[in-house]
Amino acid sequence: MRKINILLFVAAVTVVFAHCTDNVENVIPDPEDNIIPDTVATHITKEKQNTDNQAKKCIYLTIDDAPLNGSVYIDSVVTAEEIKTNIFLVGNPIDCSGKFRRYHEILQKNSHIEIYNHSYSHANNRYSDYYKNPKQVLEDFNKNQSDFGISHKIARLPGRNLWQLGERKKNCNQTGSTSAELISNDGYQIFGWDVEWNYDAKDYTPKQGIDELIAEINKLYESSRTFTANHVVLLMHDQMFAKVDAKNNLAELIIKLKENGYTFEHLSSYPEEIPN
Repeated sequence: MRKINILLFVAAVTVVFAHCTDNVENVIPDPEDNIIPDTVATHITKEKQNTDNQAKKCIYLTIDDAPLNGSVYIDSVVTAEEIKTNIFLVGNPIDCSGKFRRYHEILQKNSHIEIYNHSYSHANNRYSDYYKNPKQVLEDFNKNQSDFGISHKIARLPGRNLWQLGERKKNCNQTGSTSAELISNDGYQIFGWDVEWNYDAKDYTPKQGIDELIAEINKLYESSRTFTANHVVLLMHDQMFAKVDAKNNLAELIIKLKENGYTFEHLSSYPEEIPN
């Protein structure tokens, strides 16, 4: 009887060992299965994302001089269309008007909007005099930055289409370039624009129709005549949207840009260096 029990025990151990061995063999990857380690897979995913980002038709809607009488409309369209939008803030109107203070609060709360620095005074619209004192220009920008809690150090000079992103510059042979250099040295990225939706200064109505503007954007994009290829910075102004009709229907512009394959981005993600 004892011999039988020993034989049964040995047989049971043999079966269990064989079963465990089978399980171990099942989890050992076959070299021919082409299994990619996690670290390599992550690297490949990031490389693919970078390639995809470079392949995008990126457009940056930038709106200067806010908050003014177009701010509420801008907020409503951006919210409805759920697109990333860039607002360049001028601080003086906020301090001078309860209405514009409320508009500023509305723009701040919009998760689709990033707010950047367009100076506190907007040069009081006396640009030549303003840029004669670069140190004062820097102080004007720093006041705007601190007074209104602007988190990104991204700036646009009033009345000047100047670019300075690190070592990359454009349109530096004009008044304001010394101020731009000083502001850049203080840690700001300075953005100009590639194309502007121009308006009549008398009544702020746009000079280009929506289809005409899109044709202009497409031409610049296709010819790679933007500051950075595949990236188009569009300038608009808040006051253009104080009264809205078919000529300045921002929602229609956005819809048509989407139809043309553009992806809307924040300037905080704009490449400082030229993409490879």
